Amino acid sequence: MRTRVWSWLVAGALLLISLPSPAQDVQAILNRVAETYRNAKSYQAQATLTQTRQGGGQQQRRSSTISTKYKAPNKVVTIVQGSDTMQVYSDGKTMYIYSPKDKQYMKMPAPATLTQMAGVSGVGSGDPSQIGTQLQAIFGNGKKLPDRNVGGTPVFVLQSTQSQQSQDGKSSLQLVATAFIDKANYLLRQLTIQATRSQGTQKVVETITLTFASQQVNPNLPDSVFAFKPPAGAKEIAPPQPARAPSAPR
Repeated sequence: MRTRVWSWLVAGALLLISLPSPAQDVQAILNRVAETYRNAKSYQAQATLTQTRQGGGQQQRRSSTISTKYKAPNKVVTIVQGSDTMQVYSDGKTMYIYSPKDKQYMKMPAPATLTQMAGVSGVGSGDPSQIGTQLQAIFGNGKKLPDRNVGGTPVFVLQSTQSQQSQDGKSSLQLVATAFIDKANYLLRQLTIQATRSQGTQKVVETITLTFASQQVNPNLPDSVFAFKPPAGAKEIAPPQPARAPSAPR
């Protein structure tokens, strides 16, 4: 039942290594983005997450829609539908993770904040406070491309690239991340991470694209939207237990 929806975005952020001497305008844009999301006491968004894989003459595609609402410090509802399905609710006291496919849900005490919870805080999730930090990790030493118009909206375009090659020179990896930032409100409009793996004559290209259809910062959200009622026939299961450290030898 654990979500895998955000793992590609997180992995891409960790793999992109910074280049020296960041452009001042890139830092200024990222600082405004971070400030905008960090100051959100409530937030709601609609987005689409698309994953494609091309290689060996085959193409695979997965697509999911994400609807999320958040109220600081720890109320959230995120509903994922499509290739991946999952629902996360926190009313401030109790957190539920529900799998419609399996008709199972986990119940646990809500954390004091959502900041450190993977998949619940950051890009493509409920709590937006970490979006700026994550974009800094990806684009902090990237470059600014010429501004564009996306769907009639002027956007800043940021890009970061990393290339790696195996010691024997037989395989390589190139990662390219691109972000579209709304020039009017400094909200993220789209994030794409593309990984190209080459080995000999074989090449595999995997692309993750998160596109926001709408976002609102500090909307008025009633507490009722964060309540979860288990559907009829849904079964409660125990949450996974954290791994225990091995005992010291006697």
